[in-house]
Amino acid sequence: GDIFYLQYAEIKSWIQQNETDSLLTKVNQRRQQFEQDKIRTVPQVVYGNILPQSNSIIQISPNLENKLQGIPASVGCVEGMIKVCPNLAVSLTNNEQFILVVPYTDAGWSPLLLMGKAIISEVGGQLSHGAIIAREYQIPAVMNVANAMRFFKDGQRVRVDGYQGTIELLKDEN
Repeated sequence: GDIFYLQYAEIKSWIQQNETDSLLTKVNQRRQQFEQDKIRTVPQVVYGNILPQSNSIIQISPNLENKLQGIPASVGCVEGMIKVCPNLAVSLTNNEQFILVVPYTDAGWSPLLLMGKAIISEVGGQLSHGAIIAREYQIPAVMNVANAMRFFKDGQRVRVDGYQGTIELLKDEN
């Protein structure tokens, strides 16, 4: 097991020169350092955004037809109007702030996603391109929402909860 405490160049040099004493000293030093480092803990910042503490697991609305569940991908909670974007040909102006519903995301979607108030994606997860973009620009996002492209219509009011991974259809107040 000592070999795992050595670097490739050190192993190669050992094979060529057969110098064992200096390698054993390095192995012992690195083994001691490893034992000291085992007690260290990873800082909380490495784990990303801190989710709110809750005594219960995700609560789904009893009225399931008004709420869809997906994968929480970027924290935040916003309300707004839906804009269904089946492809990149959708035209938005800079002053429009829609909640964008997309079939999937990749690098080509970035200019469109940056203009959204939130992102709902039919396909994807926490490591999909849209999720990463959303976190970088602090836009709430919910990914992997089954049938989102068919369920949502332009102009509907919704609440996107990036903490819980839910989208709730809101009733118009008119």
